[in-house]
Amino acid sequence: MPTWFEALARQTPNAGAGLLVTAVVALAVARPLGRRLALPAVGVAAWVAALGLVASLTLTPRSTWAAVTERVCTLDTWTPLGLDSVLALDQRAANAVMLVPLAVLSALPRERRRLVGALTVAAVLPLVVEAVQYALPGLGRICHSEDLVDNLAGVAVGAVVGLAARWALSRRARGHERDAAATSVAAPRPAGPAPRPNR
Repeated sequence: MPTWFEALARQTPNAGAGLLVTAVVALAVARPLGRRLALPAVGVAAWVAALGLVASLTLTPRSTWAAVTERVCTLDTWTPLGLDSVLALDQRAANAVMLVPLAVLSALPRERRRLVGALTVAAVLPLVVEAVQYALPGLGRICHSEDLVDNLAGVAVGAVVGLAARWALSRRARGHERDAAATSVAAPRPAGPAPRPNR
């Protein structure tokens, strides 16, 4: 019985090229985009890489471009991802897992506007993926409601994990600031110059 790793490799033969392009783009934009957004370059590179991972696994052609014009979107099931799928690490679990890194990273920015913007991108991305798959049937992919449900589940899990990590890091930083302030207050002030003797 093939594992979902084997199925993933079979269904996304061009993902490697997409990941290579992602790596080049992430390295190229990390520093300038980080300066513009006032974010660490490493974090920007990781976020772009996570975004490219999703695009490489969902929007690259399954083979050579097919001359298909019929658009199909299957909306027959909206069943939530079950624990059995997670434990079995099947295709549905894979669909959810690949969105988790992007959602985690999207939930980490300290500035609220950056946080909302990044989480919005992560939440809207599954809708964009299914829309592109529907609009471009030549990719050899099918728009499916089940994939959308699984992707959004991954975004939700990643967002919760990321927000929890953000809260913990923020609390730790505030604790360090309080300790530093208390240390500076308690530190003895340097003595002034010694008085000159009277002559």
